[in-house]
Amino acid sequence: MTSIMDPTLRGTGRITGAFFNPAGDIAAVVSEFALLVNPPARAAYGGTGLRYRLGLYRRGEPVPFAIFDELCLPINDVGFHPTLPRIVIGAGRYDGGYLFEGELAVWNWQTGQSRRPFADIPEVARCRYDASGERIEAWVRPWNEEWDGLDDSDWSVILDTLFLVQADDSEATWATRTPPVLELDPAATVAASGLAADDQRPPAMRLAHWLGLPELACRGAIRDIAWLGPDRLGVTRDGCLLDIYGTDGSRLAHYGGSGYGAEILRGAGVHVHGVQVQDGPEAYRRDSRLYALTDNGLVLVQEYDDEYTFSAARDGRLLGRRNRLRSPGSKAVDLLLDPARDNVQPVDIGHYDCFNHYIGISGAPHLFALQGTPASSHEHKYLCIVQPDGTVQRLWPLLKQDGTRASHAMECRGAYVADTLGASVVIAGQHYNPSVGDAYQGFIYRRHLERGQELWRHPTPASPSAIVHLPEAGLVAAAFLDGTLMLIDARSGQLRLNAKARIDGLPTLIHAMDAHAGQLALGTVDGRIAVKSVADLLGAGNTRGWVEIG
Repeated sequence: MTSIMDPTLRGTGRITGAFFNPAGDIAAVVSEFALLVNPPARAAYGGTGLRYRLGLYRRGEPVPFAIFDELCLPINDVGFHPTLPRIVIGAGRYDGGYLFEGELAVWNWQTGQSRRPFADIPEVARCRYDASGERIEAWVRPWNEEWDGLDDSDWSVILDTLFLVQADDSEATWATRTPPVLELDPAATVAASGLAADDQRPPAMRLAHWLGLPELACRGAIRDIAWLGPDRLGVTRDGCLLDIYGTDGSRLAHYGGSGYGAEILRGAGVHVHGVQVQDGPEAYRRDSRLYALTDNGLVLVQEYDDEYTFSAARDGRLLGRRNRLRSPGSKAVDLLLDPARDNVQPVDIGHYDCFNHYIGISGAPHLFALQGTPASSHEHKYLCIVQPDGTVQRLWPLLKQDGTRASHAMECRGAYVADTLGASVVIAGQHYNPSVGDAYQGFIYRRHLERGQELWRHPTPASPSAIVHLPEAGLVAAAFLDGTLMLIDARSGQLRLNAKARIDGLPTLIHAMDAHAGQLALGTVDGRIAVKSVADLLGAGNTRGWVEIG
């Protein structure tokens, strides 16, 4: 196994907070992991298993000795118990419309046990233990915009008002199975501006100072990864358009510029889809750039004032699909590019939105797309081939159209597979369900390309992030957003590996993956790159329920 480009602190996402125990020898590092919105005209959230983490680090040790991944909302504050291995964690946010959602948890990092002092709580802005360690004090927002009886005539006062909440954290409370219902006291309010101010330096700066370093080596999620030869890897991530690494860990090339690299397209050559982030009032706009990797470096091919996702055929043709949700008034349509002939042809394959029409198949003999029925719809989706002249050949529906919600496929990902069984595709995705409380239901199957015959199928626990074919091993590798990594026999469909991925012993999510000569290059949500042989992965087995990829 090769591990490349390691950060200073392992197992972190975007670091959003740093807190220190009273002795100053332990740091609680709070981080947020990116959702899968790469490339920008793609979005997959179903079953995501890792969003917010609190990791405990000792000075000089890059790997946390304990982690807490059980919160669903951004972590705002952390308080250490004065004497015990216990932490109170406050989390929450405004939901954008009405509610102040919150979480308050107490965690014993030695036993791994945790508890919630209340059945429900609004957004927690601050939390602390008192000097005895027997009580917790938390300062929270109101439940919702009705402000819980406060005078709302002065909004500046309202927005500065927090409710003081107190909770017992004696040993007896840990035996209580049913947490009490919280009632806010309108008389127990404080001004947020009056609370003692935290250290205002960025958390990464405070951590670097604590570690005695000039700065932290931090990195966001790996956006894409591709083999560029037997011993070279291309990587896209925040902060650059493309990095090229040797499998020995050495960086061979770095291509910076405006924006960041989103996806690496392998056809007759190598193209990089870059994203330009706008400033000012259009800060959320993501305009696309297409680059070609040449002997002279990374060369800009074209700029697009809109949001696209691209795929590449083996002969070098490229298909750009425009996200219709981002700029509804734009006159731009899809694009069919033939770089060898310096030809760009506008085409209209139909409606495209980031949840319904991404398929992500590149390096195949054909350009693939998903198309609704009619083409202006997102429903009743068909797998299609876009011919060199721009015409669309419909193959077969992604799911059996039985009139149920489960026949609506979302958040899909595919891969082309050709072996003795013939030309096929493997497609994974989600059975649509509008009820957020219901368990996730997903699928992965292999179908013959022309006949549509299904060769095998499995249920899946989360939406797919990456799928690749390993022809030398006769396997299909598929990664999912709950951390699951599957290795599937491409012919029989037998599950050879079905386990949660870990790196340095810590749960992680694989966002990007590519295969070469029986080796998988894996890019994770916590900014790590690992190269792992399939033989090693299979040798780990399924008995533990997880597999070490680092």
